[in-house]
Amino acid sequence: MTVVDRSSTLGAEQDDQRDLVELLHGRGQRVTPQRLVILRELRRRARHATAEELHRAVRDELPGTSTPTVYATLDLFVELGLARRIDTGTAALYDARLDPHQHAVCRRCGRVQDVDGRVSAGALMRAAQDAGFEPRGAELIITGLCAECAAAYAGRS
Repeated sequence: MTVVDRSSTLGAEQDDQRDLVELLHGRGQRVTPQRLVILRELRRRARHATAEELHRAVRDELPGTSTPTVYATLDLFVELGLARRIDTGTAALYDARLDPHQHAVCRRCGRVQDVDGRVSAGALMRAAQDAGFEPRGAELIITGLCAECAAAYAGRS
């Protein structure tokens, strides 16, 4: 059996994830290997991911980590402002890209694609506030067919 010294690896990960470390310490929370590895995996991806996909990706490195732990960790990242949660109607996806952008979701295959651009939601936020709601943010999700599904649908006519 090979013993792996994770102390140097964790140190390098903490340097790359200083924002997570500082936020957790500021709240009096622990910096755990699960939190570091899951954030690293989310940030490494060039696409959105479900909690189950992330769990499969880290399970060899984090044996014994359950899917609910991955969900709780991802929800913590959203709360800390380190990730975005996108509710597509079928699955929750997590996105490490935090700059202003929106999402287009294909109603046929479920593909989610980033759409660059700002949405001015000020009037809607004020209307929600006037209705007694305490808005924290607004996101636009565009639904329709992705290019591949649209082409396949057009070919059927």
